[in-house]
Amino acid sequence: MTLPYSAVGDFFAARGIDFVWRGGPGRERDARLTMIEDIRLEPFSLFITDGSLWSMGAFSYSQSTLPPETKAGRYCSFAHAISVFQSEHPAHFISTSPFAYRPEAAAIFERAIAEAPGKYRPCPYDDRETASIVIGHDVWIGQHTLLKKGIVIGDGAVVAAGSVVTRDVAPFTVVGGVPAKPIRRRFPEKISERIRELRWWQYRFTDFHGLDCAQPEAFLDGLEKKIALGQIRAFEPEPVTLPSLKEYLEQAARGA
Repeated sequence: MTLPYSAVGDFFAARGIDFVWRGGPGRERDARLTMIEDIRLEPFSLFITDGSLWSMGAFSYSQSTLPPETKAGRYCSFAHAISVFQSEHPAHFISTSPFAYRPEAAAIFERAIAEAPGKYRPCPYDDRETASIVIGHDVWIGQHTLLKKGIVIGDGAVVAAGSVVTRDVAPFTVVGGVPAKPIRRRFPEKISERIRELRWWQYRFTDFHGLDCAQPEAFLDGLEKKIALGQIRAFEPEPVTLPSLKEYLEQAARGA
């Protein structure tokens, strides 16, 4: 779905979803937002964008444009110039050329078929063109990274700049290279397991006062105490969805 930003900009601003527009100030006047039906956005998310949106959790920001099917969690940091593989060619076919599976990809194939109507049928092939990239919470992806569609990047993972990621990335793992491979674990397994249990990202970071982010084990100890004492509650904001956007537009139309 595509909507003019001028019609919904106030709606997003009131819900704490920010945009920095490529092309400089004033670009938003003529901008249009593109999203899919099941989009889900949380407050305190930031898009540096040309108008494409995808699902993203609170306190995440992106300096790159990702496919609309992407689903990203909270506290993610996406650097500049992250890109995604386009359709994949079937290396196990007799030919990797699109004539074998998707001739509509180029006019040269369609013209050839038109000259011999009814005689050619492409082979079925799922090139995963719409497969979602699923990204967990607290994921950092460096600049000039290339991602394969359909992969899952686990909570707490780090993808080094310039990597080509062709496989799933395990939680709390630093990967890098071409193709990307594990470099090291971010934490000892004991700490990783505690993070999985406590899910610190379900909280608003402003409630972490008194906790030392530079000392993960001490931070988790302090968070456990806050939880036990009822001093911290999960951050559960109302997300922006396509139905909520449509409702806003309908109300605006009735009030016009």
